[in-house]
Amino acid sequence: MEARPHPNQHARLDALHSFEVLDTDPERDFDEIVELASELCGKAVSVINFIDNDRQWFKAEVGLGVRSTPLDTSLCGHVILQDDFVEIPDTLADPRMADNPLCTEEPGFRFYAGAVLKGANGMPLGTLCVLDHRPGTLNNTQRRVLMVLARQVMRELDLRLWLERETALRREIDHRVKNSLASLGAILAMQARRSNDAAVRAVLGEAGGRVQALSSLHAELHGFE
Repeated sequence: MEARPHPNQHARLDALHSFEVLDTDPERDFDEIVELASELCGKAVSVINFIDNDRQWFKAEVGLGVRSTPLDTSLCGHVILQDDFVEIPDTLADPRMADNPLCTEEPGFRFYAGAVLKGANGMPLGTLCVLDHRPGTLNNTQRRVLMVLARQVMRELDLRLWLERETALRREIDHRVKNSLASLGAILAMQARRSNDAAVRAVLGEAGGRVQALSSLHAELHGFE
């Protein structure tokens, strides 16, 4: 059974795309999370996945060997419509997945457990999940591990998004300050040329020199990240 779209699909996709994580290269920070999830939960497969408009894309995976799968076979597409944490001891006993080729064909996924990755606005973006080729269960500690690691994934993404926005804001401020100093310097220079008073020209020239010094200092400071 193919998962139906999220009730707020447009807003959900906007939230997902705002992180600009899709189609990025593998990164050790995320690889370590799925490795840890697989090891601590004792399951063969673990992935960090995001549910896009027509595909399921994996930021990190262990035991899977692919970076994306079609949305019509996505187990997580069902899960993001549910609670923060979903465990399915036997996928073939679940009507949503009983006809899914990822579960029915050898070696199919018979066990699933996933913690939903949510943006700050509460929209589900994907999951951190573990899968296995045999039915099974997790204990309470393993369930908590998945939920804690899922929150760690979102903290990392939120931090990166904040840093990108802060950098963009800093560049905008820098641009405005640079333009303001240039405008002020031009005004002072124009007034100095128009004045017939030597004392006034001297004062304006001194002020212009200080503005130029501020402009140079600002350019030097902006060179440091």
